[in-house]
Amino acid sequence: MKLVKLHIYGFGKHENVEVDLNNGINVFFGENEAGKTTIQQFILHIFFGFPQRNAQLLRYEPKSNASYGGKIQIIDDHGQPVTIERVKGKASGDVTVYYSDGSRGGEKELGSILHSYSRADFEAIFSFSLLQLQGFEKMTEEELTRTLLSSGTTGIDTLTIVENQFLKDMGELFKPSGRKPHINQKIEELRELETTYKHHLEEVEKYEPSIKRLNELETIIEELNQQELEISKQLQRYLEWKQLKPLKEKETKLNHELELVKHQFFPSDGIRRFELIKDKLTNNHIDMEQLKKELDTLTIQEANLTTQQLEELLSFLNREAEWHQLRSKRIQIEEEQSKTLQNQMQQLALVGVDWEKSLSHIVQADVSIQQEDKLVTILQTEKNLELELQQEKRLLQMKEQDLLQQQQRATESKRVNKTSSNKTANRIMLGIIAAIFLIGIVIGVTQSNWMVALTAIIISGIVYVGFSLMMNSLKQPNDVQTYAELLKKEQESLQQAISTLKQKVNEIEHKKLDVTQKVSVFLTSYHINEQLSPSLLPELFKRLRMIQEQQMQLDQMETKLYEVRLQLQDLYEQAQRKIHTKLIEDMLFHQLRESYLEEKKKSEDQDYKEKKITELEKRQQELFFQQQSFTEQIHTLYNEANVETESDYYMAYSIYEQKVELEKELHHIHLQLAGKQINLDEFEDVFEDECKGRLLHLQQKRNVYNDEKATLSYQTKKLLEDEEQSEQLQLIEQKKAELHELVKKWAAQKVVVESIKQMMRQLKEERLPEVLENAQYYFQLLTNKSYEQLILSPEESFEVVKTSGQRFKIAELSQATKEQAYISLRVALAVSLQSKAPFPIIMDDPFVHFDRVRLQQVVQLMAELQKEHQLLYFTCHDNMQFVWEDALVIQVATLLPRKVGIVK
Repeated sequence: MKLVKLHIYGFGKHENVEVDLNNGINVFFGENEAGKTTIQQFILHIFFGFPQRNAQLLRYEPKSNASYGGKIQIIDDHGQPVTIERVKGKASGDVTVYYSDGSRGGEKELGSILHSYSRADFEAIFSFSLLQLQGFEKMTEEELTRTLLSSGTTGIDTLTIVENQFLKDMGELFKPSGRKPHINQKIEELRELETTYKHHLEEVEKYEPSIKRLNELETIIEELNQQELEISKQLQRYLEWKQLKPLKEKETKLNHELELVKHQFFPSDGIRRFELIKDKLTNNHIDMEQLKKELDTLTIQEANLTTQQLEELLSFLNREAEWHQLRSKRIQIEEEQSKTLQNQMQQLALVGVDWEKSLSHIVQADVSIQQEDKLVTILQTEKNLELELQQEKRLLQMKEQDLLQQQQRATESKRVNKTSSNKTANRIMLGIIAAIFLIGIVIGVTQSNWMVALTAIIISGIVYVGFSLMMNSLKQPNDVQTYAELLKKEQESLQQAISTLKQKVNEIEHKKLDVTQKVSVFLTSYHINEQLSPSLLPELFKRLRMIQEQQMQLDQMETKLYEVRLQLQDLYEQAQRKIHTKLIEDMLFHQLRESYLEEKKKSEDQDYKEKKITELEKRQQELFFQQQSFTEQIHTLYNEANVETESDYYMAYSIYEQKVELEKELHHIHLQLAGKQINLDEFEDVFEDECKGRLLHLQQKRNVYNDEKATLSYQTKKLLEDEEQSEQLQLIEQKKAELHELVKKWAAQKVVVESIKQMMRQLKEERLPEVLENAQYYFQLLTNKSYEQLILSPEESFEVVKTSGQRFKIAELSQATKEQAYISLRVALAVSLQSKAPFPIIMDDPFVHFDRVRLQQVVQLMAELQKEHQLLYFTCHDNMQFVWEDALVIQVATLLPRKVGIVK
């Protein structure tokens, strides 16, 4: 059998752990408390069952809520996979064996797989633990040899235990010289009983006459007893008659009294029912009075508004937002109106008019673009005329200056020569042209009138051309005369131009005056200061239009404000119609809401009171009907009692109670009489004394006979011991039977013990030589051939022989050598049983006391054994992880749920 896999559900500290195993060596490594022994015990518990709770072995139940138990997957002796599962259940757990073909089994099938080995047998052969050798050095040689032998060298551990138990039981049953064993005690008891029985037989024959007289006395006493019994019966009859006589007399009296009230009837439980109904009627009356008072206190205060009016008022309250919007709108319009009016007054102040006197004229005035264009045209005309007037005046002045200069030239030309006259003329011409040109440019720039500048340029050109022609004419013959004539003509021309310019200036002044008058008329129509600068007239029109626009806005605002005020007034009037209280506009809806809540409260209070009144009236009606019902019930009780008043009712009850009491007493008497009929005149009063006298006489006679009988009974006491003698004889037979059973039991145990001894001798002769031969080989290997032999001495104790021939008993060896001898025997036995019980070999750190050389030897031995045996080695020593190259190393400390440990 090979272990393939361990699956621990919950066992000790391990929970839900799986461990895969190899066919060869499997090393379970872990430090102290890592759980190595727990895994070893898990294997044994699954195979052989959980220990009882009161057993010395630990159960290893998990501390958590994990399921207790697990399963082991194996390969059986036939090479088939089998799973053995044991979980918490009955005392040893519930076991299930799963076969590869799907079938299942239980404890019986598991016992077959384990070849009927018990846990003790398995641990004695296939489980190596140093704990089993602790204290060996303190044992005697026989005890030590016996321990090694019982550890599996013959495979009869159980038979040894049975043999020892039977020997102990046999010692408790019988010992040749003992006194406490059961068989010895039974023999002694039989001897004592037989001696007593013989003594009683000798006394029996002496008392036969006394027995005969005792029989006669018993007959006489029996007759006396019969007579006494008869008299006693008569006396008992008399006493019974005497006891029943008063009852019979009372019965007669009660029947007479009952006859007087037998026609009185009364309702069942009438008083309780009457008083209960009366209490209810009283409570009903009190409740009706309270209801009446409560109804009187419930005065209904009429509400000022009906339900429909309340609903209309509630609907109107929903317009509160509209009211506040209108008030906000009114305030907004008033604020805008005030702001616009202030702006308008500011504009009027800027224009410079009295708004109270001129506002209506300004508002009605025509300030259209056409009118502004017309005024602008007039102002432009006035401006142009002014410019033209200034220009003409400058030209007139220039012409006058030119005329003066011509007059001066004409005078001078007569005094200068021609050359100088020409040069001077050229200088004069250039000066005039430059003067005209500069004056025209300056006037055009300053007045922003380019027409004046253009006119000056044209005049300069004309002067230049004219002067050039004149100068050319002067070059001809008679230049001086010609020049003079030209000057004269020029003077005449200048005079004519001056005259024309003066006339033109007068015309321009007249036109300017007309335009000025028109502007004055326009400004006067708007009540504007006539001294206003014409340049401000466009701004004036702008301001006037703004004033008119603001006035239009004010008019529109006034219209809107009027509409808003109308709507507010309408809402106010509607609100005023809803309630009868004088309303304040600022607190309109607040007053409405308070009025609504007040009226609603009144309405609800009214509804509540009406409902309460209805309920009370309904309750009053119910109480009235109840009162009628209670009254009818009382009258019904009166009718049943055949009375009309309450006092008569109680009187009837008293009579009825008397009747019931009489009936009860009569019934009680009937029960006492038990149907017995007696005659009041049957006995006389002296009958009791006569019976007692007769009984006294009989008792005296009986006492005499009893005394005689007592004397004879004392004398024949030994005759009564004949029954004790029978009991003693029966007890003797019983003791013999018990002795026989004990002897049979002792003989059976003796046969078993002899059979076991015979079997042990046979097993030692047949199997021990092979086991000892293998054990000797393993012991030589483990001790590195320091010892040649491991033998069983004639005294049936183990001895070892060194290579030097020196012999040692097991107790004389060192601890390590004793362990090596122990392991050699165990391994030899396991190897010898390979064909019959191929179990894995489990070792719990058995090599801790070995030195390096012997440890290497045992490692070599285990390496050879793994070819045919599966080995499970549990150790806490780190170096043991690496001694077998092909071993599967399982780190116990790293085992996690559903995982195996770290393996090598």
